[in-house]
Amino acid sequence: MEKELDKAKSLLARRNELSEAAPSGATEARNVMSNPIIEHSRNSQTSSAPLFPLQSSDPRVQAVDASFSPATTQPPGLNCPPSSANSLDAETFSLETQHQGANFDWDERDKFRPEDGMPDGMVGLGGHHSRGYMGVASGAAFLRLADADTQDITQVGDDLQVSDDSEPAISASLTSIAHLEPYVDAYFQTYHVSYPIVHESTFRAQFMEIIPRPQSQAWEVLVYIIATIGAFASSETKTFADQALFDAAKARLSVDMLETGNLMLVQALVLISNYVQKRDKPNSGYNYMGLAKRMAMGIGLHKEFPSWRSKPLMLEIRRRVWWCLYNFDVGAIITFSRPLDLPKEGIEVKLPLNVMDADITPSTTSLPMETQATTLYTHLRSQAMFHLATSEIYSRMIAEPYPTAEEMVTFDDVVLARFRKDLPVFYHEDSQQLTKYKFPHAVLHWRFYNFRILIFRAFVLRSLFSAKTANSIGEQTSPSVAEGKAVQRCFESAEHTIKSITSFWHSNRHNVLICWYSLYFLFQAVMIPVASLRNRPHSSKASNWREQIHLALNVMEQMAHLNPTAVRYQQALNNLCGRFLGPDSIGAGSFNLESPQTQLQLMQSVTWPMADTFDAIPMDMSWYEYGGQDTFNNLQNIT
Repeated sequence: MEKELDKAKSLLARRNELSEAAPSGATEARNVMSNPIIEHSRNSQTSSAPLFPLQSSDPRVQAVDASFSPATTQPPGLNCPPSSANSLDAETFSLETQHQGANFDWDERDKFRPEDGMPDGMVGLGGHHSRGYMGVASGAAFLRLADADTQDITQVGDDLQVSDDSEPAISASLTSIAHLEPYVDAYFQTYHVSYPIVHESTFRAQFMEIIPRPQSQAWEVLVYIIATIGAFASSETKTFADQALFDAAKARLSVDMLETGNLMLVQALVLISNYVQKRDKPNSGYNYMGLAKRMAMGIGLHKEFPSWRSKPLMLEIRRRVWWCLYNFDVGAIITFSRPLDLPKEGIEVKLPLNVMDADITPSTTSLPMETQATTLYTHLRSQAMFHLATSEIYSRMIAEPYPTAEEMVTFDDVVLARFRKDLPVFYHEDSQQLTKYKFPHAVLHWRFYNFRILIFRAFVLRSLFSAKTANSIGEQTSPSVAEGKAVQRCFESAEHTIKSITSFWHSNRHNVLICWYSLYFLFQAVMIPVASLRNRPHSSKASNWREQIHLALNVMEQMAHLNPTAVRYQQALNNLCGRFLGPDSIGAGSFNLESPQTQLQLMQSVTWPMADTFDAIPMDMSWYEYGGQDTFNNLQNIT
């Protein structure tokens, strides 16, 4: 422990020396930006009133949109001061460099074993085989700072007994296309409603041989991955039936196929990527998506050509495939906290139209007017708009210096507020949806609040740990106005997410897909009241935090029959704050002496328990710096 503290202090001192010598502009804040792809995508000639307007008369929005450049020091006209002593990038250092004994190698080839339970694929409670770089914005961001006596939490779930109630292996007959129809039906009833990457009518006509099936191995790969996802997503109990179907899909995918390029193969690779991520192979999914992106650009999906003589249906299919790929890619990148690698420049494809499938058929000769109601493509468009709007600030978050509280609050007030305002009325959070559209509609808004949690949670940790450090040495803390807003908004977003997911879970049918997304966003949200209750069990807000945690635990208990990871999350949360969940907060007095370092160690062991030691998994160490140098220097005084 003392060795690690001495090492960190020396790094801090070195960083301060470098900071004093560096030009002042090196740490000045940059502004957020509106992506020009969004504006380009709105210039549709087929609708008199755009459903997703992104131009704004708000002078704050115009200032942010018009004036961004990498050299800009702050949002013009928004009076955001540069980095100060109250910002997270003041007097900080980076420990991202890995330990000599660590590496980023990974191997995810191991067969999935039913006795292991359902893998989570959320980069939260993964297996020991799953390594690779995970950065500051990932669920692994609460880093273990040094060895600590945290085996009780690190080992959560290791001894969990999962009943062997998996489905029997699929018979050989089901590996023929003729027997896949139930799984194909399940795919279109569940997964397709959120991500319409395949044109259902065309695919079904080929599948039933109403029109000739493509004479391509890529089509068979596509069929089997669709059946795989159908088996996985639609199940209302734990399922392993998808494993044999996925093996059949992989058996038809060859290296030779990578020397070709076509739309069906892009679709198949994108779906494989998303599936293996959900089956706890995040790095494999990342690689499959890389292949899909390169191939997509190789066949020009990112472009639209004015003189291109293609039928409207084909044009729309290309748009849908591209933006499904984009949504999956950015969503996974944020989960892993890796750099965005799709360029903004040169991406000219418009968003898909908000139309009913019957409005565009093979015989359609001109693009129709957009529909003023939720369609199969509303969620796809909306999620793409969200990622386009937030990509710039995400890139700032995973680089140094970390944005200030002022920048984050401004981003929330301008960019995120504009995104919500520009959603069509029929897709606002409180709008009523047809049953089949309720889940994707809910996920979009959970994603919105999750991103708010992501941009503000660093300030919550700073607030909690700085206050504890100051109290231990008899000092007073005085957070800035912006930091106060950031903390409050993080609390509000977490509470709203917990209550929204609880309400959705109690009022709708469930399947594995719904459980997967609900559990992911729920766990991310509940960690905020958990961290708060651990550090401030006697706070006037403690009863509210307990209520939120109880809600989350109750929902997780109901999720267990679909995903055993929910049981492991329950155990982890109880280990973290179980002693504080009673009305009298038994044990709070003595626990209040726990150090910020131990807090981060314990929270890290929950969000990344596969890391048996400090060396086990190399990750971005930027969370290490968020408490500031003063907090770290005083760790010895409070441990």
